[in-house]
Amino acid sequence: MARDLRTAHHGWRRPSGEEPVRRTRLAQQAGLRITELACFEDHRSFRTAVTGEPDETVLVVSLIRTGGLVLRVGGREEFVDPTTGFLLRRGDDAAVAHLARLPDLSTVLQFHQDVHGECPGGAGPRVLPVDAGLDLAHRGLVAACRAGADPFEVAERANRLVAGLVGGREPAPCPRRASTVVAHRRLAHQACAALIDGLPTAGLEEISRLVGCSPFHLSRVFRAVTGRTLTGYRNQLRVRAVVEELGGGRPLRELAAKYGFADQAHLTRVFRQHAGALPKVVRAALRGTAPPAGTEQESSTPRPPPSPE
Repeated sequence: MARDLRTAHHGWRRPSGEEPVRRTRLAQQAGLRITELACFEDHRSFRTAVTGEPDETVLVVSLIRTGGLVLRVGGREEFVDPTTGFLLRRGDDAAVAHLARLPDLSTVLQFHQDVHGECPGGAGPRVLPVDAGLDLAHRGLVAACRAGADPFEVAERANRLVAGLVGGREPAPCPRRASTVVAHRRLAHQACAALIDGLPTAGLEEISRLVGCSPFHLSRVFRAVTGRTLTGYRNQLRVRAVVEELGGGRPLRELAAKYGFADQAHLTRVFRQHAGALPKVVRAALRGTAPPAGTEQESSTPRPPPSPE
């Protein structure tokens, strides 16, 4: 009866002959792996926690989307469900038991240690609350991975999600000590320069390594100093670079490839968000010609300012 109830929810059915745990890779890049785990097991005894491949991972963050489990670490037991998440480090001896009949679906983020050995959240395993805002950020990250978002955006979304999980979603407050203010501004300026020099191929891990801090710290400081995200700033740089070339005859699909957009549609979407008009309308304006037919009315419609990314 338990198995029938467990497989009846949301159309979940364990395929015949397959393992009770199904892994789906959502993203893989330097310093970060994101995996979706679907667990069909229904066991109340504790078994070693499944967090993905061990390799060089030093920090594992697991966020539950459906179902629930009991996590045992160091003799302490905590119930984990979609309102909570847990953080493990290399060497933590963790085990899980499944009490709920609904299949467990979770997102596992595995981070590698950067050159400075910085990781968020202090030492030891932790079970942390996930409020509605963090849950939406989590699901937005999954959607971005499935939509093929570029690695830089995925990395920053992942780092901001974990930073929010361990320290709150709001940007770090402006520090009072003058020396810290200066240091943070210098760090943000160095990141800007690194993004300009590395456009469009440099990833978040590479940028943070160049400026000498962890991606978690860089993302929070950059937003606190500039009021915008690293991804938003990078997109603005990419849009400006495309505008610089729109007066020429290079096709948009070539410009999309040159500046790291997934395709021409992705370029058009980001361009319109930041420039308030379609690339072909801006191209016509730069050439002093009439906009292409069917775009005048659309491009003249007032656009709200782009939302923070």
